[in-house]
Amino acid sequence: MITNADPTDIFRQEAGELLEQLEAALLDLERSPGDRDLINTAFRALHTIKGSGAMFGFEQVAAFTHEFESAFDRVRKGDAAPDPELIAIALNAKDFIRSQIESPEEADAVIGVCILADLRKLVANAVAAPSGAGAESPAAPAGD
Repeated sequence: MITNADPTDIFRQEAGELLEQLEAALLDLERSPGDRDLINTAFRALHTIKGSGAMFGFEQVAAFTHEFESAFDRVRKGDAAPDPELIAIALNAKDFIRSQIESPEEADAVIGVCILADLRKLVANAVAAPSGAGAESPAAPAGD
């Protein structure tokens, strides 16, 4: 049993473990984008980081993670696919959360704003696309 432990240190340790779970789920989603268990694992990790961050005074972590969680909820609901572009942005978001937790004074808020803008844009475009768009070949490479 841990006694006299600093709550901030406990949060950082738990958040680190959740970020590892999130990263593993995201990397596995790249190989198995239809795996609902992986999508739910990623969402739960985000949800817990958000709640714990708010509880332990990491308001910026909670706010950023809330936005990330909201975008990922669209994936959970089937409104957006966990495609390679979304996974790449999500991994960047995960890294930004880690920097906010480990070195909050060094975390560049502009980077977070840009990551969230990319997430919002990607999810909005997925929602705006007609269902079945691109369904002719799921392995077809994206344009650009």
